[in-house]
Amino acid sequence: MTVGLILFFILVITINAQKGNLPDCKSGPLSTFPICNQSLPSRQRAADLISRMTTTEKITQLVTTAAAIPRLGLPKYEWWSDCLHGVGYAPGVSFGGDLPAATSFPMPINLGASFNTALLHRIFSTISTEARAFNSEDRAGLVFLSPNINIFRDPRWGRGQETPGEDPFLTSQYVYEYVNGLQRGEDERYLKVAANCKHYAAYDLENWNGTDRFHFDARVSDQDLIETYLPPFETCIHDAKVASIMCSYNSINGIPACANQFLIKTIARESYHLDGFVVSDCDAIEIIMNDHNYTSTVQDTIAVALHAGTDLDCGQFYLNYTQQALDNKTIIETDINQALERTFNVLIRLGYFDPPEQQPYRKLSHINVDTIEARQLALDAAQQSIVLLKNTNKALPLNLNQLRNKKIALIGPTANATRLMQGNYYGTPPFLIDPITGFQEVTKNYSIDISFAYGCKISDDDESGFVEAIELAYTSDVVIFFGGIDQSIEAEGHDRESIALPTVQLTLIQQLEKIVCSPLHVVIMSGSGLDLSYIRDSSESDSLIWMGYAGQAGGLAIANVMFGQYNPGGRLPITFYPASYINDVSMSDMQMRPSPTNPGRTYKFYTGQAVFEFGYGLSYTTFNYSWYNNSMNSIFSIRSLMKNNYNEKKLHLQFYRVNVTNIGQIVGDDVVLAFIIPPRNSFNDPSPPLRKLFGFKRVQLNINQTIQVFFPLNIDSLLTVAYNGSKWLEPGSYKILIRKQHMHTVYLRGRPTRYS
Repeated sequence: MTVGLILFFILVITINAQKGNLPDCKSGPLSTFPICNQSLPSRQRAADLISRMTTTEKITQLVTTAAAIPRLGLPKYEWWSDCLHGVGYAPGVSFGGDLPAATSFPMPINLGASFNTALLHRIFSTISTEARAFNSEDRAGLVFLSPNINIFRDPRWGRGQETPGEDPFLTSQYVYEYVNGLQRGEDERYLKVAANCKHYAAYDLENWNGTDRFHFDARVSDQDLIETYLPPFETCIHDAKVASIMCSYNSINGIPACANQFLIKTIARESYHLDGFVVSDCDAIEIIMNDHNYTSTVQDTIAVALHAGTDLDCGQFYLNYTQQALDNKTIIETDINQALERTFNVLIRLGYFDPPEQQPYRKLSHINVDTIEARQLALDAAQQSIVLLKNTNKALPLNLNQLRNKKIALIGPTANATRLMQGNYYGTPPFLIDPITGFQEVTKNYSIDISFAYGCKISDDDESGFVEAIELAYTSDVVIFFGGIDQSIEAEGHDRESIALPTVQLTLIQQLEKIVCSPLHVVIMSGSGLDLSYIRDSSESDSLIWMGYAGQAGGLAIANVMFGQYNPGGRLPITFYPASYINDVSMSDMQMRPSPTNPGRTYKFYTGQAVFEFGYGLSYTTFNYSWYNNSMNSIFSIRSLMKNNYNEKKLHLQFYRVNVTNIGQIVGDDVVLAFIIPPRNSFNDPSPPLRKLFGFKRVQLNINQTIQVFFPLNIDSLLTVAYNGSKWLEPGSYKILIRKQHMHTVYLRGRPTRYS
């Protein structure tokens, strides 16, 4: 969505918020029509309603700000609400009255770092409850244009923070929990709220080197499309059964996404079985003609978008030019009817036309928002997402008793961060606990002096604050530097020019290291990876933590972690590359595999030395793994697999069990990651993945406790994707790794066989 459009809507939020009354199916104009007959199929109800509209009225319903149709008792409806990590600002959302705030959870990149599907489901169920409460009190719609499930393939991408990370499997698990948490509740008759998976497809560039997202043509091989870019959307549509998807600004191989029949009609509808509608990103219909130059007239633009299957326009293009397209006969009225049947069908499934008193979701109100449970969940999520990257000589956790009557200095531009911790697409939170406040809260009974010096800004060259910071550090017993980046560096519409820690921050860290009485601690806030190799390697910095954008309770979460009130267990959902990475590959190069001009992308294909790898993260305790499957079958016939499991790629081939033991001295969480290394000598893929994630589980273990973790191995995990996008079962050895430990090998025997 364009930044300008979002800012405009925020300015007029109280005007455009969802204020319309519900259609009256008891005594209103619609009450005697089939639209109000709950015994009929939803599509039949939708078709009948549309048949009663004039052509002019139908056209007013093709845009996200749909006009009222008074003669039918149909109120104005705003389709665009938002809840990326909590109910957020959008044209359909307003804060005020009994609903001044909504719970602000950590950003999706943090939630990916938790590697905890149970936590994700709880969060998204809570968000849907708050979203419904906002709707019940006329402060939000029922359709929420979230989540963002594009793959975070390049560290420069400004919106990577909105995603759970770089891995298709992790992102697929995330979106499954997101959509189910949002759409499904205790009343199976209705969607709780409608989710929207975006941006379809291969969208991950904002504005880089003179090319912006409105003009970018993503050149993607069928192999990368099937293997990397589309799996989260397949899970979203086919498995989670999302109510809608959003087509993106960019073109894919020369065809704008919102005009791409192959992607929308053939893949999303026919292959993935989308039972819902497609909405354009805001003004994406217009740019088909004006930016991509794919069409030359407004009539043809309307036609290619509607015929591709883009049902709803976030913008004004359909409203302004659909009648011209009808008059010009580039479309027929049936095209409009089909689009409206898809959108109104979703409203019917949401209970929009049914009596409120019979729907439990309509009973949700402000008392269900910002509850004690939601506040605790936001804190838990922030704590679970924090990643400990370095801890020399067990410098952490800090000992509260040993620090009595001593002084801790918090230095740096993010030590007093508040709104920064919300990332983007946020709403009004009930509170924002900055790190200073969090440290004061944890230490309040220990007579510890918590002092703060700004030191420097995030990214300019002003060193005027260095003197104060150095003086404070010199007189303190413990010094913690809080740095990172913010929305001025990474944001929608703005990709990064560098992935290094801003120079002014690194300079201040180096000066602090020279005068501190004990090694420095460093905490980084960011929604993406940074080259932190200096801090990693410095003997003068004992600890390093990445805390992402941790939401409303971020400051308390980081304090709890650093003082040992919570043992960190988060793992990186992205690769942290060296700063030189951006010189090695063009951001517009969509290829995942290495080439002479590309060192490879993500942990699956990157051939260089990462600063920190995907899945990396430390704990205050130590875990041990042992295999529990020595007697299990390790050899499978390709012919037998094809015979028994054809077109059942999700069918479990084997269940593996791993014993995880806490052999340390502190209770803690472990994220058990299961990878597979395919054969190096592939018949169909000259550059197979170095490894790929096929399972993960977060578990908490007491001291000396052992927990058995189960991992299903599916045929899908063994498939090789060829350059033309076809999938194959190939003979060879497939190594099973638990984190980096080789535990088992699966052997496939037979001839290479095409699976699909």
